[in-house]
Amino acid sequence: MPKKNLVSLLLAVLLLATTEVGDLYAYRLFGSGWSNTASGSSSLGAPVQLTWSVPPDGTILPAGLGAPSAPSNLITFLDGVHHSGASPGGSDLTQRTWFSLMESAFERWDAVSGIDYQYEPNDDGAPVSSSFNARGILGVRGDQRIGGYSIDGQTSPTFLAFNFFPPGGDMVIDTDEVNRWSNSTNNFRLFRNMMMHEIAHGFGLNHVDSSNANFLLEPFLASSFDGPQLDDILGAHRLYGDANEENGGNDSFLNATLLGSLLPGNSISRGVDAVSTAIAPDQIDFLSIDDNSDTDFFRFTVSAAGLVDLTLTPLGPTYQEGAQGGTQSPLVTSALSDLTLTLYDTDGTSVLQAAGGQPIGATEQISNFAIASPGDYFVRITGAQNAAQFYQLDVAMQAVPEPSTLLLLVSCAALYGTAFRRRR
Repeated sequence: MPKKNLVSLLLAVLLLATTEVGDLYAYRLFGSGWSNTASGSSSLGAPVQLTWSVPPDGTILPAGLGAPSAPSNLITFLDGVHHSGASPGGSDLTQRTWFSLMESAFERWDAVSGIDYQYEPNDDGAPVSSSFNARGILGVRGDQRIGGYSIDGQTSPTFLAFNFFPPGGDMVIDTDEVNRWSNSTNNFRLFRNMMMHEIAHGFGLNHVDSSNANFLLEPFLASSFDGPQLDDILGAHRLYGDANEENGGNDSFLNATLLGSLLPGNSISRGVDAVSTAIAPDQIDFLSIDDNSDTDFFRFTVSAAGLVDLTLTPLGPTYQEGAQGGTQSPLVTSALSDLTLTLYDTDGTSVLQAAGGQPIGATEQISNFAIASPGDYFVRITGAQNAAQFYQLDVAMQAVPEPSTLLLLVSCAALYGTAFRRRR
């Protein structure tokens, strides 16, 4: 499919009069994400709660991409595209047939990152402006507001949408695109991918180019995949951490993520989906350390003595990557941060064993560690570099051999050792 320019970031760069910043490790950040929202405050690498709303038609939206400031007509436009005349009207937009498509775009980002998106049903219609003076207020309007008007007066693929970076985050959709936004193929994938692309700008991701992989944040509208791909998710993790960071996070043993009960002969694996640049829309199992100050704790329960094996594997493919229009180079996403694995006793503070001596990108292991007492044990993951690193954690357990078996093994070893010495 031809690359069709969204041009969403160019406008934001010009209006904010700033330049792109970010790690030289993957993804492209614009600043450090949201610091203050309607729900509280955040910082780089910390989870955030963001609200979103749809302002009523007639709300004044800012100028952009050559179009003057104009009132939003998005609700009427989407009602027409989706034939919502039969659904209830009024201010309860959740009854519209198109609402679930818009909501799913926010929910997808919520599922794969530390962003907690909440729909704000109220929007007071305060003008949306590039000065961001109408900030999100609970019960009044969302942090990220979605409106629309005719951007370029044509349906050819020129300008499809634009979005402001934090602390604005607001979106303007081109309501000329009747054919494109009414395309129902793959559950309106063109519309949903446009939404997810622009939402990402609204929480701080910039455009990226890749010559051998496909990513949502490339500066064109794609339909060959559905939703954020690996580099996009990695960028969201750098800004807000993984999904375990929500609701208090797992940065201490007191808030450790529960892995479950570990029985002899069984194993538990988490973080298994970050192995390819291509991500399916139902994949949600992504774990990461977002920088060198992040700590992830996990808890597993054993009910009997056994030998425990812990394996920490840095994950991620290698692909060409660069800023939009810039030089690309190979990026080895399995070696962005050197990880360390630590096993703690049932008190969550006493170290039983640690593994961190392997080079960056290599697997760390704790093997055949004997656990004698039942209870909850803890695992800690840390990283040495100021970068986001995907990883997979595997925990397995095997039963301790019965005493009679051990005695037999010892007896056999002694017998064969004696016989061997006699033959000499």
